[in-house]
Amino acid sequence: MMNSFIKKRVSKYKSKSCKCSSGHWHHSRGEAEHCNKLAMLVKAKYIKEYETQKKFSLDVNGKHITNHYVDFWVTGANDRKWVEEFKGVATSDWKLKHKLFQAIFPEIEYKIIYYKR
Repeated sequence: MMNSFIKKRVSKYKSKSCKCSSGHWHHSRGEAEHCNKLAMLVKAKYIKEYETQKKFSLDVNGKHITNHYVDFWVTGANDRKWVEEFKGVATSDWKLKHKLFQAIFPEIEYKIIYYKR
């Protein structure tokens, strides 16, 4: 029998998971709205495609350190690829992973979209 006093887990930064119009689940409403914008850019043919929650392995000197899941992996109309990260709060963990990512993948542009409150 389940305990009726179990509380639902609340996000540390009070963000709520939600779906975008494409049916992807996102960690925040702002991230879902950004995904909707990317979907419109695909329809308008400004970009070819995008992936959500793309995993990058961050390895240093042959040793696996951690994984970094970027919010969006975008392919432009000219086949150029870049990363887009939607940020409400830049945590110290993310800052470290961002620096590692830039050191390991200097050829990949890393765009940060900050949530404006």
